[in-house]
Amino acid sequence: MTPPTPETPHGDKGVALVRAKQALRLVCAELPHLAGLAHLSRLKASRYYPVAAVSNSGLVCVNPDVFAHIPLADAAFVLAHELLHLALDTHRRQGGADPLLVNIAHDYVINDILADDMGRLAPLGGLVRPGARAESLEALVIELSKRGRGGRVGVWSAGGRRRGHRRPPPGKSPIRQALEEAGLVPPEAPPPPDPTDPLEADGKSPLGDLITATQDAALEPDLSPEERQKLREVIRRAAAKALGLGALRAKFDAAQGGDDAAPSGPQRGEQMVKALRTAYQPPWQLALQHWMDAVAPAGRTYARASRRGADRDDGVVLCGRFREGWTLHIVLDTSGSMADVLPKVLGTIGSFCDGAGVSEVHVLQCDVEVTRDEWLEPAQLAEYKIAGFGGSDMSPGLNRLAEDPEVTAALVLTDGYIDIPKEEPPYSVLWALFTSGYGRNNEFKPSYGEVLFLDP
Repeated sequence: MTPPTPETPHGDKGVALVRAKQALRLVCAELPHLAGLAHLSRLKASRYYPVAAVSNSGLVCVNPDVFAHIPLADAAFVLAHELLHLALDTHRRQGGADPLLVNIAHDYVINDILADDMGRLAPLGGLVRPGARAESLEALVIELSKRGRGGRVGVWSAGGRRRGHRRPPPGKSPIRQALEEAGLVPPEAPPPPDPTDPLEADGKSPLGDLITATQDAALEPDLSPEERQKLREVIRRAAAKALGLGALRAKFDAAQGGDDAAPSGPQRGEQMVKALRTAYQPPWQLALQHWMDAVAPAGRTYARASRRGADRDDGVVLCGRFREGWTLHIVLDTSGSMADVLPKVLGTIGSFCDGAGVSEVHVLQCDVEVTRDEWLEPAQLAEYKIAGFGGSDMSPGLNRLAEDPEVTAALVLTDGYIDIPKEEPPYSVLWALFTSGYGRNNEFKPSYGEVLFLDP
C-alpha cells in the first residue's frame, strides 16, 4: 500500500485504520500495562470526531483525515490517551456532574500522565496542565465549573493554535496552509458526509472525546444490548488490571532508580526482583491474603484427584479440593477521617481478589448507620465511590451481616476509632486498621476477631 502524502486532500479510511493499528502496537511497546485494553479495543474510522474518541465498550473511533497523515508517535499518544479514559473509567465517573467538564478534567490528568510516561507533550493542541496527574478529578471539575468551559469542546484541536503559531491541519502542507491564509488559493472543500456513518450524516458536533451510549449503539448497530454490556464488563475488568499493572510498573521503575540510573553490578537484578515481589504483595497484603484463604469456602471433588494419593498403587482415587467463587463481605468505616485512604485500600484489595477466588464483593458503608449496601465485582473496587463521612459506629453494619446465616467472615476497614457490638457476631471478623486523617488507634483491642495493621 502506498503511504499517504502530505498533499493528499483527505485521508483514506483504510489507510487511517492501518496506521491506527500500528500506533496501537507502539502503545503496547511503550506502555505495556495498557496492552490488554489495546487488544480488546475495536477501531472504526469516522469523521464525526475531530481526532479520536472512545466508548466504554472499547470502541475507538479515529478521524481518517488525521490518522492517515500524522506521525505514528503522535497517533500513539492519542490512542494511549483514549485507552486511559477506559482505565480511569471516565464514562462512569461522570455521576451528576457536567459530562463535558469531567471529560476535560480527565483530559488534563491523562495528558500529564502520558507526558511523563512517554516523554513528550500532547500533540494536536492537546490540553496541558502540568502536575494535573497529582490532582483529583473532583477538584478539577469544581475548578472548571467555576471558570466555565472557555469555548473548548474537547481535548484535541487538530488545526488549533499552540505556542503562538497556527499548525496546519494533518494532511495539508505548510505551503498550502500559508497560501490559503493569504487568500492566494481557495481553501479545500471539506469531504462530503459519509452516508454509511450515522453520526457524520447527523451534522451535530461532538462534545469531548467520549462516545456516548447512544452513539455507541449507532456506530455498531449489529451488536445487541446484551453483547454490548458483556463488552463493557470485559473492558472494566481489563481496566482494573491495567491500573494495577501501571502501579506495579511505577514501583518497578522506582526500584531501578529511574530511567537514567546506571547499572551498578549483579546485585541490581536481585534488588529488582525483590522490589517486584514487594510491589505485588507487601507484608500486610500477604497477611490479608492468608486470612482470605483461610475463610474461603472449600469442598472436595473427584474432578480433581488429590495430590496426596499420587503414590497409591491400589487403584483408589482420592477426591481433591476445589474452591468455588465466593463472596467477600466488607464493612467500611466511612467517617470523615477515612476519605483519603479508603479508595487506595479498596483498589489494592480488588487487585488480588481474583487470586483468592472472590467472585463478588459485598460492601456495607457505615458511619452511624448503613449508608450503602452494595454487591460488586472485585474490579469495581478500583473506582468505588464512598458515601457517608459521618460518625464511627460499625454496629449497624456488623449486625446486618449477622442476620444473614450464609455470612461466615467479614473484613472491617477502619482506623480503630470506632464503636462495635459488645457481643461477638456469628462469623469471624478481621479488623484491618490503617492510618487515617486522625492517625491510627493502636490501642484498639476488641474482645473478638483478629487485628491486622495495614500500611497502604
